[in-house]
Amino acid sequence: MANRPSSKDTLLVFADDWGRHPSSCQHLVKRLRGEYRIVWANTIGTRRIRLNAFTWRRGWEKLKNWKKGIVADREDMWVIDVPMLPFGSHWARACNRRLVTSKLVRIIRGLELNDPVILTTLPNIADLIQDLPRQSFIYYCTDDFSHWPGADRPSLQRAELNTIEEADIILAVSVALVEKFALTGKCQYFPHGVDLGHFGSVSAAIPPDVTNDLPRPRIGFFGLIYEKLDFELLACVARRFSSGSLVLIGPEDYCPVWFRELPNVQFVGQKPYADLPSWISGLDVLLLPYVNDEMIRQSDPLKLRECLASGKPTVSIDIPEVRRYLPWIRVAATHDEFVAQVEHALTEVDEIHASARRKSVENDGWDSRSATLRSCIDSLSTKSEPLAV
Repeated sequence: MANRPSSKDTLLVFADDWGRHPSSCQHLVKRLRGEYRIVWANTIGTRRIRLNAFTWRRGWEKLKNWKKGIVADREDMWVIDVPMLPFGSHWARACNRRLVTSKLVRIIRGLELNDPVILTTLPNIADLIQDLPRQSFIYYCTDDFSHWPGADRPSLQRAELNTIEEADIILAVSVALVEKFALTGKCQYFPHGVDLGHFGSVSAAIPPDVTNDLPRPRIGFFGLIYEKLDFELLACVARRFSSGSLVLIGPEDYCPVWFRELPNVQFVGQKPYADLPSWISGLDVLLLPYVNDEMIRQSDPLKLRECLASGKPTVSIDIPEVRRYLPWIRVAATHDEFVAQVEHALTEVDEIHASARRKSVENDGWDSRSATLRSCIDSLSTKSEPLAV
């Protein structure tokens, strides 16, 4: 058995903004605190810059956070917004490499940390860390980001090729992504996990807003409301159950005007992560209603195991990672089939079915996934070098 890392071993993480939403990487890192000294580097993400309200808002947030400098989240973890320009041009990449490397070297020296193990969920990080001493480099591939709305696809694909080449190991969340990286000889299957205690706590403590205002059946989705949801599919469900409620819980990035005007579609907004089980408890059926495109077919939806852990009947579009959980989840290939599966799901709200769904993911907790990641880090050979700018 590999030795556990000492308190001086360092993990440098490039990912989404810490605390912004409960991503898979954040679930994992929370469980590694105490075993590593962690520097979490917030980045500017992968979207192409557009002149819209979202870009201005996020840009202003980033400018304020850059001024903050490094912030201690706890005694063994620090969060930093690393200054960088929008990706794309060769000049921007070279400038970012200089900005990021010099900033992080100063931080690592100042905190008296050793050369880090680098973990990234983003495909465009290899350019930034070429001059950054490290022990090893792990690419945790959670999506094909080149297919995300607003992404600069050619640029991200080129950047990912560099990341794949530089990485010591690739952890991919779906079989499709493992197959994509198969020729590298260094990719392994590492599916998402689930917070079993949190989503398993769904109970009868339903918020009054649900019981008083939303007629049944209550059919719902929780998560980001954006371009990758199939709004035509959701409209079919809303129209079929016109006397009930189609409930959408989550932040809104994009939604067609025509869909918002459907009379029984209810937007309840983003709810704190701690409150999600209560809101889910008020729903009769949960949905995974994504656009069935190349991106989603390569993905492992984070919501999949959360829905199952709640015990609620769940209906999904038909994609490979979801089919791994048949028969505890219902899948559909067409809009008509999807509506029919929702009808069937409404007859399976008893505790026997709920218990079987929870049991289907009982070995998929984040504690188990973090142990696997820890073993992966331990198994990588150390390549220590002195820090230098």
